[in-house]
Amino acid sequence: MKIQKYIYAVILSCLMAIPLSARERTFYDSKSNIVCITGDYELLAYGNKYRKVEVALPREYSSYTTQQLTEALNNDGYGKMILDYLFCYNGTSLSEDRLKELAMQNVMKSDDERASIGVISKENILKEDYLPILENNYIFIITHSVSGKRIKYKWNVFKVEINQGILDQVFNSWNDMGKYSQIKVPVSFVSSDKAAVDKDIQTGMISLKKKTKRNISFKVPAFAIRGQVIGRSPFLANIGSAYGLHECDKVAIYRTKEKKGKMYSSKVSTTRVSDVSDSTVVLYTFAGGQASYKKGDVAVYQPSSNTSISFTGEYMDHSYGLSIGGDYRLALSRFGMSQYIIWKLGAGAYENFDKRIYLTDIGNIVRSPYYMNVGLGYGLGFEFAHCLEIEPYLMAQWESLYFKRKSGSLDNDNIYNHNYNIEKEKEIWTKAVRLPVGVKLNLNILYPLQLTVGGEYIFNFDVEKVEDDDNTKSHPDRFFFGPTGYKRKGLNLYAGFRFNF
Repeated sequence: MKIQKYIYAVILSCLMAIPLSARERTFYDSKSNIVCITGDYELLAYGNKYRKVEVALPREYSSYTTQQLTEALNNDGYGKMILDYLFCYNGTSLSEDRLKELAMQNVMKSDDERASIGVISKENILKEDYLPILENNYIFIITHSVSGKRIKYKWNVFKVEINQGILDQVFNSWNDMGKYSQIKVPVSFVSSDKAAVDKDIQTGMISLKKKTKRNISFKVPAFAIRGQVIGRSPFLANIGSAYGLHECDKVAIYRTKEKKGKMYSSKVSTTRVSDVSDSTVVLYTFAGGQASYKKGDVAVYQPSSNTSISFTGEYMDHSYGLSIGGDYRLALSRFGMSQYIIWKLGAGAYENFDKRIYLTDIGNIVRSPYYMNVGLGYGLGFEFAHCLEIEPYLMAQWESLYFKRKSGSLDNDNIYNHNYNIEKEKEIWTKAVRLPVGVKLNLNILYPLQLTVGGEYIFNFDVEKVEDDDNTKSHPDRFFFGPTGYKRKGLNLYAGFRFNF
């Protein structure tokens, strides 16, 4: 029976692994920095990356389903129309002028250098670069459906399947337009996703543009905001604010590899952006290896919120707690120094909180307290060795202690003799302001997951302090902290995990 269960488990594991092994690896093409777009070009346009293909799509396409769009684009011959546009087909002749213009813009610096010393002619360079331009042709269509008073928007991406075979057919029929007109160019579906829901068309489209430009790159690698690593000292990439990048944005570095004749991109490191100009950014490595401009590494923008969430366990002078905290990165210098706004929410209890009881100043019997605190602060993060961050910080917190009332109190004679006033069935709450000054270490485990450990010295300012001769109020310093020697100030230690987003 145990053997059967083992066999079933192995079979199930193999079946679950099939989709992972069969998944096509992402390839970020470093050769082509230009993507030709037919359709809703304006929602993707930035910098000089995209080029609009002047082939109009029927208005009714905006209400089609994805399947209907795929069929219509192929039945109506839009793949061939786009090929005609790129080769300036006028019914009687073809021209390379438009492709030459695009290829010139796409030519890499190394090719310019090769041409300048006569290793290869400029014309041959241009013809080499025709194919990357032709292979990067997409149809981008925004569709919408109405549900009540709301409009649901969806983006749809289709690839125009122009390859080396189609290019060869074009040049083989250059002087035979009858033969050229027989060329078939298929259109295939790539991906689609819901992009926005809005009552108003205009505001809906503005929202759609912001979301689409940044979040589409994972599903359509050709649409990724990307450029080339162009230097190591300083660490530079040739993309900038004109491409939609901002300070602190996350950028992954990929290196082209080949397996079984197929090209794919392997991740080298994770970096973040500083010193943003129109056309370049300085990068700082937060995880991974060393990027190389000589190996043609590609810098690819990845959506991120510049925030991290930490879950930690804490210990402080016979008290134990759990906390959740977060950092929001405000700025990043080229030397790896981050500025953070930090927040923290914590709760905990003292040891044996469910067994020990204490007598308050007014005769109530209470248990050891629970504590809760929340605070905001400011920190500086210093990166070292692409895997470790040291973050000193200062925080202001508001804290409450809750003493749960135990059923019953002292007998009436005892209460009378001590002249205490009873407020029946009333729990004790006390509040304070705390100023933690500390430092934490964030160490990469498998970035964006990190181990975080830290310590802080806490200055506690009690906002409910009472005079010693005032016996009408209960104060924890007299009935709890004084007798036990426990503290809510001093050294607090913690450790846990940090997730970067």
